[in-house]
This record gives sequence, C-alpha cells and structure tokens, in this order.
Amino acid sequence: MTEDFSGSPAVSATPGDARHDGLDVGPEIRELDLNGYRAAIPDLVELTRDAVAGGTAINFMTDTPAAQIEAWWTARTDSVAAGLTSPFVARLEGRIVGCTLLVRAGNPNAPHRAEIAKVIVHRSARRRGIARELMLAAEHRARADGRWMLVLDTFTGSAADALYRSLGWHETGIVPDFALNTEGRPEAATFFWKDLR
Repeated sequence: MTEDFSGSPAVSATPGDARHDGLDVGPEIRELDLNGYRAAIPDLVELTRDAVAGGTAINFMTDTPAAQIEAWWTARTDSVAAGLTSPFVARLEGRIVGCTLLVRAGNPNAPHRAEIAKVIVHRSARRRGIARELMLAAEHRARADGRWMLVLDTFTGSAADALYRSLGWHETGIVPDFALNTEGRPEAATFFWKDLR
C-alpha cells in the first residue's frame, strides 16, 4: 500500500502540477510499498549522488561508484518487504527530489523504537520545506505503528542538525571524528532522540 502524506488543507495538488491557482504547490510525499521502492531505486541513486556531489556524505564519498550506491539501496529491499523499513519520497512535478527511511528496530526488547535515516533533498529543491515534510510523514507513520522512541544522527553543525532541533528532537551527545566527510576528513556527529508520546 502506498500512502499519500502530501498537501495542505488549503491547496490540493495534482501529481505533475507544479502550481495551482497561482500558488506554489508543495511536494507530494508518499510512503512506498515494495514495488514502488524497487521502481524508485534508480532515482534514489541519483538523489544520493547529487547529495554527495554537494558535500553531504550520507555514507558515501565523492568517488563512490553509482553501482555501489545502487547496491546499498537494493540491500534494503528485504527490510522493506518485511515491513521493518518504510521508505518515503517527495516528488515535485513527478520527479523524486527527496527521501527518508523509517527503520524499525527488530529486536524483541525494542518494539517501541525506530530510526530515521537517509533524509536527502536534491540541491535543486532545497529551501522549500521538503525535508521537514518528509520528517513529519515518517514521524506520523512511526506514531501510528507504536514506534514512539525515535533516534537519528547527523553531522554536527549541519543544516540537518538545525532542522532536527527545530522539529523538537533532543541532543543525546556528540561523537568526535565519527565519520568521514565527502573529502575524506573526519567530522563529528550529533545523535538525537525524540519521544512521540
């Protein structure tokens, strides 16, 4: 099942339409089912490559081959099929311009916990609230599933760091030199949590 999380009460957008009655229409946010996820993998690869080219590491380096990025996304297929991972995408004019993953903990002692991962927005679509809408959609799904304790991490001091704080996420702590940036230099990561109860 694919669920639509897009739209505001005042503006209804038809997929493929960028404007309605002279107003900017926000992104179409959708949770993908397994078939939708498989079909989206090529677009997710390109989205990832754009983010890395723009300096956002998200697990990959500037010289990471596209095939390796594709393998990373493809490796999540079983988790999507099992219902442990829910992928969300944002579309503008029918094109995928953003994504995130809600990854549910699979351990018996953590039925209430999930992680937010891979919050990515294409450089051409930034500063339009898309990351915020993706986060809210993932939180909505987590709450509906009883996954009220959420965690995530990001590079310290990044735009994502500021976004998560603005959405009510709490800092757990900072780990120095946690991961390499796209140029190969170690950078700190900030870990966050949010209680949805």
